[in-house]
Amino acid sequence: METALVAAFIAAGAAIVAAIVSWFGAFQSRRTADRDQAWKRLTWAMRPKSTSTEYDISRTVLERMLTVRWASKSDKNLALRALRRHTPPPPEEREP
Repeated sequence: METALVAAFIAAGAAIVAAIVSWFGAFQSRRTADRDQAWKRLTWAMRPKSTSTEYDISRTVLERMLTVRWASKSDKNLALRALRRHTPPPPEEREP
């Protein structure tokens, strides 16, 4: 009977460890997907030239990245620095 009890405790411990590892893997996977999406948005937002019609959209993307809850502090700082470099063009250079 003691052997069965020890085996049950070991099995329960292994199940708990497996559940924790599984949860952590899912958490990391979700965070990686969120960071990948943020990186794609940031690189897209930096591409348009100031004369492009996409310029206003890319500026909005950078501004919104400052407020997303899942972005890390370093991601927000990167978006802020990119936004500072993303200055509006003079009105005469913009497309109608």
